[in-house]
Amino acid sequence: MEPVWEYKWAVWDEVKACFVPTPIWLTDEEARSDWYAYEMCVYRLDHTQRDRTHAAGPGVDPPAPDLPWRRERRIREERRRYGLPPFFTPLDSELRRIWKQHPQEDVRRLALEVQCGRYAISELEAIAAEGYWHLQKEHATIAEARRTMGYLRRRLMQELQRIGPITWQKRR
Repeated sequence: MEPVWEYKWAVWDEVKACFVPTPIWLTDEEARSDWYAYEMCVYRLDHTQRDRTHAAGPGVDPPAPDLPWRRERRIREERRRYGLPPFFTPLDSELRRIWKQHPQEDVRRLALEVQCGRYAISELEAIAAEGYWHLQKEHATIAEARRTMGYLRRRLMQELQRIGPITWQKRR
């Protein structure tokens, strides 16, 4: 099995005006997809390189007490909220590998659903970003805000109707 190299990263902290190391281990692909301004405000700490397939321990260090690691905290809370066990999210390349290695129809359908959900989230984020950009203009009106939010809401409703009712039991 080929090694999957992951690293810790340094992110630009606006308050401290310096780069701050993250508590999470990410591959290059994950870092590119996680940070909007990847090229400008993050860099890989090469000396932290490790093989994910042989790594002993979690992919996330405990949050540093003096740093506001909001994103990681939010991810942990969301997984706990839905009652999901800890897991590494499959990347696009892993979904393609699953598709090729598993000819079973149910497994392939799940891989397609995950990818379809990712496309939908990307589209919804683009709609929200466009609306936000448009509403930042000085001449933006309440009617434009309502129109933008209505479009976003309709698209969300279409996606919810496509996937059907969501049921789960929250673990206590």
